[in-house]
Amino acid sequence: MLALVFIGYSASAQFTLGPRVAFTSSNLSISDNITNVQEGDAEFGLQYGIFARFKVPIIGLYAQPEILISNTESTISTGGQDVDLSFNRVDVPILLGGKVGPLRINAGPVISFLSTAESDEGGVIADIKDNYSNSTVGFQAGVGLDIAKFVIDLKYEGALSEKFSDQFTVAGNPVSTDQRASQLVLAVGFKLF
Repeated sequence: MLALVFIGYSASAQFTLGPRVAFTSSNLSISDNITNVQEGDAEFGLQYGIFARFKVPIIGLYAQPEILISNTESTISTGGQDVDLSFNRVDVPILLGGKVGPLRINAGPVISFLSTAESDEGGVIADIKDNYSNSTVGFQAGVGLDIAKFVIDLKYEGALSEKFSDQFTVAGNPVSTDQRASQLVLAVGFKLF
């Protein structure tokens, strides 16, 4: 019965699919009990991948799943020295939204799978992936606008709960950072159909 309902909704639903590129501005949090370590300024990152949108007219909402390759960077300062952290992930946001006039409003969970994590301390690059979980869950919420075949979204991404990494040493100081950096995302997609 559920399969028949789903097939009926799918047949009447509108479908959009296309590539997506996003620019992010992220800031990494460090745990409070670390001395001589400070968070750096927000840094820019890049996401690219594909998005789909399924609209079901009867309900009046849409689902927008995405698969994105993400690169985020952050800087922490310790002992007067800057240490660059770089994270590569596969992000899978699944947003649910609706339209209010010309704007779309959406929100939903985002599941992230960590592929690499590195620190760069004075040109010495270290693999720090083992200090982090392989996957985390966060959320995204934002607004969007469709102009012709372009899909533009401005979203905020955050953690559902803080999850600090295992401590690792940077410039002789033990450091633990929040695995999910909060970030602003400005995304542009193109509807292929």
